[in-house]
Amino acid sequence: MERFVRAYFERHASPLREEEPGVFAASLPESLRPAFDGADSIRIAFDPEKAATAARVDLVAEGSYLLDRVVEDATRTGWHTVARIEASVSSPADVIASSVRPKNAALSVVSASTDSVPHLLFNFRVRMMTDERIDRFESVLVDTRAGTERRCAACLFEERLGLPEEGVVDWTGIADAYRLACGALEARVQADAKAFRDQADALRRSEMERITSYFERSVNEALDSKGAGGAEARALELERERRLAEAEEKYRFTGEVELCNVRTVLLDVTRADVALAHRGAHRVISMEYDSANLQVPPMFCEVCGAVAAEPVLCFGGHIAGPECVKACALCDRVHCRTCITTEGAIAACTTCRRAVCPDHAEVCALSRRAYCPDHIHTCAICGRTVGPEYVARCGSCEQSYCVVCVAPPAERCLTCRSLGGVPPDDPVVANVRKRDPSLAKVAKWRRASNQRFTVLVAKGLVWNVLLVVDPAGTVLVQKKVLGT
Repeated sequence: MERFVRAYFERHASPLREEEPGVFAASLPESLRPAFDGADSIRIAFDPEKAATAARVDLVAEGSYLLDRVVEDATRTGWHTVARIEASVSSPADVIASSVRPKNAALSVVSASTDSVPHLLFNFRVRMMTDERIDRFESVLVDTRAGTERRCAACLFEERLGLPEEGVVDWTGIADAYRLACGALEARVQADAKAFRDQADALRRSEMERITSYFERSVNEALDSKGAGGAEARALELERERRLAEAEEKYRFTGEVELCNVRTVLLDVTRADVALAHRGAHRVISMEYDSANLQVPPMFCEVCGAVAAEPVLCFGGHIAGPECVKACALCDRVHCRTCITTEGAIAACTTCRRAVCPDHAEVCALSRRAYCPDHIHTCAICGRTVGPEYVARCGSCEQSYCVVCVAPPAERCLTCRSLGGVPPDDPVVANVRKRDPSLAKVAKWRRASNQRFTVLVAKGLVWNVLLVVDPAGTVLVQKKVLGT
């Protein structure tokens, strides 16, 4: 506050002069003289103790009369300055890497260029009033070349950045920039203004209900009383209307916005083409940052439009937020909702609901539904891939196949139904006879094979022995059966 007051007098009159410790002489501009009985100078102090002990000293403090007049005059007159903010020594790659952190992609700068771009900084004073008052200052920085708002930074307000105005300021398009700044300001304060107004409306309703309830009781009591109750009731009704009007006025919301000043800022803006890449996709995006903020604006999800603090590059090449993507449960493949909806890039296993990508999804040949590798069955006879509900167990060899290859009524598979005679010296038979002495003397054998199993039947006089052998020669099933 003291720095502001000192700067005000330096610009509008002359620097403050310290007449005694903590007490300063101030020259008053023409605009302030009427408020101080036409005096051309006054004595001020920033310390309440000094103001209380020294003679003819005005205190400069929050809410003081003098400070309010200074602020009012400063914001009414304003001034225009030009500032230049040049690019920092940090490389574009370092600046972008500190701002953009993709969740699943490597980031690299393909190309970058820096230009000095004229901006207009509009400074507004916003005042909202009900039974309370809120004063705040808002600044809107407008890129005059692109016609867009840019985020403000503290360095924009430093006076040391001032430049001569000759040949620098181009007022073309300032009206459009001002309208854009007003729209941005309105959007910025709208939520706060609504909350402030709603709070005042709630207080107004409560106050009016209290007043109405009180006077209704008083009027009824007056009418019930003997004597001049009617006259008293009319007087109370008039008082009630007056009090209601006062409450209405007290909590009435008003909002004011005033443009304080405008500053031209020549801001170095760096534009860069940035590549995001991983094994499944590559995307080049144009980004930019200015020398005041040194921060790239946030990226937006191309699915929902929300800010993506940790952008994800889906395998379809889209930029999305973590909430709008789904990853394969078995690999690093990830797709956004757009890819999933239009292309079915990620499917849920019908059994366990795990997400699987096209590289890991298996489709049931009979139902056309998707399954993960843990819940799909490949029939060893026909090669069909089927889901669990289309798997049947052969009652003879006890192996699982698709329902097409296992036929009722005996529920036997096609392999078991195609057994044919083979000699004892068949390689598979010979291997089984060699391993099991009890089968060495069996002379009659039947055999059938599919892609995964070989079914053998050793014929006996009454009982037969059925064996299921895998390609390695391991016996998986061996049991006695009556007929085949």
